[in-house]
Amino acid sequence: MATAYITFGKSESPSVEELSGGMPVQVNAVVDATGAIRVRPGIAAWSGFPATTPTPVGAASTYTAPVIGMVSWNGYLIYVTGDTFNPGRNIYVVSAGVATSLSYVLSSSFLGGALRPVFAATRPRVLISGGGIILKWEGTIPEAFSLANLATGLGLSVAVSHIATISQRIVANAADPSGLIYWSDIGDTGAGNWQTGLNFLEAETKQDPVIGLYENTNELVALGTETVQMFAPDPSVTFSTSRTMEFGWGPAHSYVPLDEKFMGLDSRRRIMVSNGRSFEPVSAPMIGRQLEDMTTVADCWGARYKWQNYDMALWNFPTDGRFFAFETLSQNWSEWKTKDTSRGGLKGLDITACYFNAATNETLVGLSTGRIAKFDPTATTDLGNPITLTIISSFEDHGESRSKKCNGVFVKFRRGILSDQTSAKVELSYRDDTGEYQEPYRIDVSDASDTDPVFRIRTLGTYRTRQWRITSDSVALSFVSLQEDYTVLDT
Repeated sequence: MATAYITFGKSESPSVEELSGGMPVQVNAVVDATGAIRVRPGIAAWSGFPATTPTPVGAASTYTAPVIGMVSWNGYLIYVTGDTFNPGRNIYVVSAGVATSLSYVLSSSFLGGALRPVFAATRPRVLISGGGIILKWEGTIPEAFSLANLATGLGLSVAVSHIATISQRIVANAADPSGLIYWSDIGDTGAGNWQTGLNFLEAETKQDPVIGLYENTNELVALGTETVQMFAPDPSVTFSTSRTMEFGWGPAHSYVPLDEKFMGLDSRRRIMVSNGRSFEPVSAPMIGRQLEDMTTVADCWGARYKWQNYDMALWNFPTDGRFFAFETLSQNWSEWKTKDTSRGGLKGLDITACYFNAATNETLVGLSTGRIAKFDPTATTDLGNPITLTIISSFEDHGESRSKKCNGVFVKFRRGILSDQTSAKVELSYRDDTGEYQEPYRIDVSDASDTDPVFRIRTLGTYRTRQWRITSDSVALSFVSLQEDYTVLDT
C-alpha cells in the first residue's frame, strides 16, 4: 500500500491538458500560502448607501443604471452611473447615508463621452474624465459638477480619456489618435490653467495612439496600442521619456495598479505584469486559451482587491460574462462566478465597478441596479445569492499506468464552521479515465461541536487515472488536503 496527496492547491489552468497535470477548474476559490483553499469573499450590503436608489432628475423611480466608477474625497463618496437618460452620465455624491445628484440643469454637469470614468482627487477639487471634457467639483452641495475649463480662459477644452496627478500637475491624454498628452500648471491654482499651446507632448516612439494614462512611482504610464511608454518629471522639458516597452496595450481600463508594479491585458490578449522597466506575461499557460477564445475584450476593466493575507488583481469581461482573479503573492488564478437566477447555472461575477475606500477600509463594488455594495470576507453569499465553490484536481495516476485500488481517502478541512444554511454540506466526487462523475459523498460541516478535521471514506474502487471534484454552496469552507491510500495492482 501507498499514500499520496491529491493536488488541489495550484493555480487554475484550464488551458493546460488536465490529463498531464492541468487544474481545469477553480471557481470561487482562493489559495493561501500553505495551499489551503477557501471560498472567495461574498458581496454584502454597504451600510453607507441609502435605502432608496437615487435616480436621475426626471426619471421614474424604477429607473436603474449601473454604477461604473467611484472615488472617495474629503469624506464624500462620489460615483458615476452608466446611463444616458440626460445629456450624459449622471454623477452623485454620498454623505452620511444620503445620496445627492451633482448632475442637473446644465448639460455641462453630466459626464460626457462614452468611456469609463477616471478620477483625480486633489486637495481643492475632484476632476473626472470619461472621453469628453474634464469636469470638476469643489465640495459644495448641491453645487453641480461643471466643466473644469470654465474656471479660467486657459482651461483644457479638448476631450480626454484619462487624467492623473503627478509632480503637482494634472495630466491628461487626448481621446483621439493623436498621441498627445497635456498637463496643467503647477499647484492647486495652476491645476485650472492648461496652456495647451505649450504644455503638451506627443508619445512619439511609434505613431500609435495613447489610449490610457496612469501614474506609477512618480512616472507617467502612457498606454499605446503598440508600445507602453514611461515618462519621468524633467525640470527642463517637464516630462521626458524614461523607458519604452515593446508591447501594445489592449483595453485601457484593464490597468491594475500594484504598488510599484502594474498589470493589465495587452493587445495580444495576455495579462502582463510590469515595473515600468521590464514586463512578463502571467496568463500563459494558465488561462491563455480562455482569453484568446473570448468574443470581446474591449470592455474589460480591472481592479485591485486586498483583503487579509490575499492581494488580488481582478478582471471583469462583461460581454463574455467571465471574471478572473489573480492572487499576486501565490501567483494562482481562479474564476469568480455567481448564480444566474434567471437562466440557472453560473455566470461571471455581476459587479460593474470596484473601488477601495481607504477612509473606511472597505472595498466597494458597483452593481447594475445602481446601488453600491461591498466585498465581505465573512459573507458566504452574494447579497443572498449562493456562492458555489468548485475545485477539480488534475488526473492522478501516481506515476503508474497500471490499475490502482483505492483503499480510501482522508479529507482534511475545518469542520464546525458557520454557514448561511441550517445544514451545510460539502460534496466529494470523482471520475475515472475521463468518464462520468460518480454520485458524490456528502459531508456535513455545520455541526459546531464536531472539531475533528479529518473525514475518512473507505474503499472507492479501482482505476488507472482518477480525477476528484469538491463542491459546496454558501459554506465558509477551509479545505486543507485530500490524501489517498491506494494499492498498485498487477494489471
